[in-house]
Amino acid sequence: MQSNTLKEFNTIVKDSSRVDVLFGFCYPSTYRAGMTGLALHIFYAVLNSREDTSCERYFRYDTLSPALSVESRRPLKDNHIVGFSLTYEEDIINLLQMLELGNIPILVDERTENDPIVVVGGPVITANPEPFVDFVDAFVLGEGDLIVHDIVDVVASASSRKDALSRLAELNGVYIPAIPKSRVGRNVIVNLDSLEYPISQIVPDVPDGSPLEPVFGKSFLLEVTRGCGHSCRFCLIGHVCRPRRTRSLSKLKELIDMGTEVTPVRKVSMIGSSLGDLDGLEELVCWSVNKGLDVSVPSLRADSVSEPLLRCLVKSGQRTLTLAPETGSSKLRESIGKGLQDSEIEEAIDIAVRSGYNSLKLYFIIGLPGETDDDVKASADMIVRLARSSGLKVTASINPFIPKAQTRWEREPQPPIDELRRRLKMVEKEVKGMAKVTIETLDPRNARIQAALSIGDRSLGKVIRAAAFYGGYGGWRRAEKETGISFLSVANDAERLQMELPWSFLRK
Repeated sequence: MQSNTLKEFNTIVKDSSRVDVLFGFCYPSTYRAGMTGLALHIFYAVLNSREDTSCERYFRYDTLSPALSVESRRPLKDNHIVGFSLTYEEDIINLLQMLELGNIPILVDERTENDPIVVVGGPVITANPEPFVDFVDAFVLGEGDLIVHDIVDVVASASSRKDALSRLAELNGVYIPAIPKSRVGRNVIVNLDSLEYPISQIVPDVPDGSPLEPVFGKSFLLEVTRGCGHSCRFCLIGHVCRPRRTRSLSKLKELIDMGTEVTPVRKVSMIGSSLGDLDGLEELVCWSVNKGLDVSVPSLRADSVSEPLLRCLVKSGQRTLTLAPETGSSKLRESIGKGLQDSEIEEAIDIAVRSGYNSLKLYFIIGLPGETDDDVKASADMIVRLARSSGLKVTASINPFIPKAQTRWEREPQPPIDELRRRLKMVEKEVKGMAKVTIETLDPRNARIQAALSIGDRSLGKVIRAAAFYGGYGGWRRAEKETGISFLSVANDAERLQMELPWSFLRK
């Protein structure tokens, strides 16, 4: 779908002839997904707060063209910096396609003085940039809002493209593959209260339920925390976003007051990993609701749920409780570092029922290291048991284990695709016929692609480039065959997993 008449509130359009730096912020997926992400709003506001910079947005899908900005139809190639946020590994395909559609050479080696500097950040990059070095001039590791002004300053004052890259390489947390370092750190902000924060956020002027509406609806995005204090063995965010940090309660209330003054919404979407660990979450939510605002929160840890909190959320319009047991096996749950008891999960759902919730979203993983058929059955049994005891409508999202770089399970192989399918069918068979239970799954083939891109090395560049040309899962198979590079076996190559890891030069 393309929109020729997309209307939005709070966009910023500058005269490009009156600024020194043109920045194209690109989200390599749908408009809906990009507008849901906090990174877009942060960088858009921060960059446009500079008198010398114009930042405009580009999306792979659902706008007039991936090569023309939403704000003024500025060609992608006309920017001095083209910045991408890579949140999901498979979006590298969309990233390359956007470069090609924008007439920017896909390969770093083919870019000239007239081409933008391609900068990429995000959690995927912070974990392991190596599979993507053929396509990216500069990687930003860690929290880019801490260093974005430095990047713009360098590009604005550089005498040439080569000079800009040379000086960018000197910045902490910036990795230039053409200028290798023995060690590269990542940027971590200590005090969230001190960061610039987007108050006047962009909101699409579309009907409720529109495919262009952000995932959380039209709302003010409030980043409450960064990082996670639990560090489950499989979880990328719990490892590359350490340490866990929170904004002060007074600052959060101030942001809500200011944000809802200038952003035309009456809903606050609170964002943060392990949000329930925040001291004062109940106070913050109930304070917001008492101001007449709707509030949504993401997945909560079962042991952080309280009845006053859920009652306030129900009053604000939230009716679905989201929990992530990860597995129905208490023994396996302990092994992955989740640290939740069945009784805590069950108590959280009992509270949800008493508080007026009508549905439940549960996240599970299959194929975890050490998992047995009994563990898989335990997950299915938990879904059935919770659905029957609560009477709630249950959606269970069951996804294959994906080894992630820089986690404690970075060397663990992923089970073969056929084995993952078998385990998924075990769960589906157990819950078959339950009217109030819906099972959602990620195709094991996509899980295999994500795993390869997560823990692969720079040899994968040729496969990625070919796959971007062909598209789809069949494109990956064809690219693997044509290049002779074993891509789809990367995730369960036990011998490779014992060698030095491609991202070993990154400082944790």
